[in-house]
Amino acid sequence: MIALATATAEPALWVYVLALGGAVLITGIAKSGFGGGIGILAVPLVAVALPADRAVGVMLPILIAADVFAVAQHARHADRAHLTWTLAGGALGIGLGLGVMWWFASGVEQMATLLSLTIGVICVGFVGLQGFRLMGGKLPRVPGGRGPGLTAGAAGGLTSTLAHAAGPVMTIYFLERQLPKRVLVGTLVSYFFLINWAKVPGYVWLGVLTWERVIEAACFVALVPIGAWIGWWMLKRVPEKPFTAVMYLATAIAGGRMAVVGVMDLLG
Repeated sequence: MIALATATAEPALWVYVLALGGAVLITGIAKSGFGGGIGILAVPLVAVALPADRAVGVMLPILIAADVFAVAQHARHADRAHLTWTLAGGALGIGLGLGVMWWFASGVEQMATLLSLTIGVICVGFVGLQGFRLMGGKLPRVPGGRGPGLTAGAAGGLTSTLAHAAGPVMTIYFLERQLPKRVLVGTLVSYFFLINWAKVPGYVWLGVLTWERVIEAACFVALVPIGAWIGWWMLKRVPEKPFTAVMYLATAIAGGRMAVVGVMDLLG
């Protein structure tokens, strides 16, 4: 097993609790179907209190737990034909993402800094993409078929492995398929449920996922259904676009902080 561990001071308890608790609640809200791809905020938010590798490792069991609730509700509506090629591509993307993390861990100095920088850039980039869409911008049409499905799935697997941030790219791809809403949600939650489980062996091998981090995640996982309930409550009472815009702004700030700190560490 390769260790990505870094020696950093433990955060203040209140920062730690707020960061992880907030990230888990946001994950639950996102899994309820409210707020679009706001789940990408979770990792940069946790990274306010923890090193990037620990943040990614702690969030994986929480995401899997959240996926269980989502799959129980929606998986029966998944489109298996669209899942086939995106999952095949996802496996390739996971392999590439694990290769990048292994390179950070064993072949390059300052691997935690590089991982933090990578996550920050991914999050800021995806916020820009989503912001463009929210403002009515038209993205190039994504064709269907085997090749585009493999490509989209690979992009999702790569960004999911590095930053748990594949929501926007996969949502855009499946939206282009013009699936009915229930089928769209069912296909998305099935993709992420299987992709998140597929990351487990590689994360364990790299030392990103350890028993200590599983236990750490378990201390917060009860907030997932609370977040989901909040999301369901908000569906009928809170305008979605302003809320989503605020969450994306927070993601841009948190992701931008990770990127800037990473650049400064590399230069300093």
